[in-house]
Amino acid sequence: MSDYNEIRKYPPYEKISSREDLKKYYNSARNEIINYKDMAKASGVTAHSYAKQKNKWKEEAKNDKRKVLQLTKKQKAQDEARKAGYWSGAATIGVTILYETWKVIGFPGGSKWMEWWSHEAVYGVIVWCATITLGWFYKQGHDGP
Repeated sequence: MSDYNEIRKYPPYEKISSREDLKKYYNSARNEIINYKDMAKASGVTAHSYAKQKNKWKEEAKNDKRKVLQLTKKQKAQDEARKAGYWSGAATIGVTILYETWKVIGFPGGSKWMEWWSHEAVYGVIVWCATITLGWFYKQGHDGP
């Protein structure tokens, strides 16, 4: 409504009777236009500055999120590697104890199977199976349904 009243203070050019009035209205309108343009320019500069700042903050947040995600992935990988080391170590110790026990009480299948049970490949498969089994037991005890 105020814009309408602003326009009404300037009569149509046909209704302006003197050259001095025409000059007065022209200069007044010109000054208002200059002021509006200056205000629009200042608003544009401010808006541009805010937009730049917002984009900068967005980029910082994006980079920080990436860093946190990478840190979390790295920590998770370290935890998984540590757990794998635990299971592998526990399995190796368990199988070693089993082999030492077999040396005392005898290997399955008797003494003629001792060489087969002592082969590195067989030992490795047994350690691998023991590692998988221990990992499975751990997972069953710590994961939800």
